[in-house]
Amino acid sequence: MILVLNSGSSTLKYSVWDGAKDVAKGTIDRIGTMKSALDEAFGALGNAVVEAVGHRVVHGGGRFAEAVLIDDAVEQAIDELGAIAPLHNPYALEGIRAARERFPGIPQVAVFDTAFHHTLPARAYTYAVPGNIGIRRYGFHGISHQYVSERFAELVGKPASELRLITVHLGNGCSMCAVEHGKSIDTSMGFTPMEGLVMGTRCGDLDAGAVLHLLETRQTQPADLRETLNSGSGLLGMSGISNDMREILGAAVAGNQQAAAAVDVFYYRARKYVGSYLAAMNGADAVVFAGGIGENSPEVREGICKDLDALGVSVDPNANGSNSTGDRQIGFGRVAVWVVHTREDLLIANLCSQLTKTTCSAA
Repeated sequence: MILVLNSGSSTLKYSVWDGAKDVAKGTIDRIGTMKSALDEAFGALGNAVVEAVGHRVVHGGGRFAEAVLIDDAVEQAIDELGAIAPLHNPYALEGIRAARERFPGIPQVAVFDTAFHHTLPARAYTYAVPGNIGIRRYGFHGISHQYVSERFAELVGKPASELRLITVHLGNGCSMCAVEHGKSIDTSMGFTPMEGLVMGTRCGDLDAGAVLHLLETRQTQPADLRETLNSGSGLLGMSGISNDMREILGAAVAGNQQAAAAVDVFYYRARKYVGSYLAAMNGADAVVFAGGIGENSPEVREGICKDLDALGVSVDPNANGSNSTGDRQIGFGRVAVWVVHTREDLLIANLCSQLTKTTCSAA
């Protein structure tokens, strides 16, 4: 069996896979150490024999273009990349170290959110700054975008190499990806997961000059500004209510103008990205929604696709608003609109299986 771990700053998510079936899963809100959280997770597995462990790692930088077996050198590289992913990589590394100690001799695999985007062409990943500054766009949520694009190809019975897709991952973190012939050719997140769409607590696209202005005129410390832009902005900052889209939509319906404005900005930013990716690929076969909001909010899907009819994108109100769940088509225009349930942990398990030769097949 394969144990999949997603180690965060305050939680540990785990699942155990026997082939394509998840035989156990859960989330532990950590109060103690990662080791104690891992011991608690392992205690919930009963007699399951763990043959390999797969870890979600957010940032692989320019080094990791695919999943890799973890050794001391890989662990060191993930540690070094923590300098540009301070909110994510250190916690993944903590989980890796605890798991290597807890399961000595069992192969462990790092699966990177950035790996799927290694196919970005230079025109998409390059910032217009001097090269010696050493920054570029990496993109994130790649595990979800990869799974969704591959799953969509399976659902329609076509090779991924024949499809042009716009995958839309909407949750507390939000990103979009232009997937052309099975490869990521553009994505909304950049050097960090802060760039792009409006998110639950992250600002998304923001003029760098505004950041400099805040640092220079308000005597704001970089750490404080990082906290504001990552944890106090987005839907939460605009609405003044919550980072939960369900609560904001409810407040907007009840007449809260601040909440309504936040929703409008969220829709508009996403709609612009859909349009830009249609231009980047000269069209698309489908727009595919995934993630907690993308899969469960017909209001959001309709709000984003609104006024895109001229580009061939629209949702069928009956299909979009139905009570059906699971992978399904909800728009039947020139560009199809689908909902696909993302299963990042299954993709991690599959990649872990491929590297360790442990049995785990896709659903």
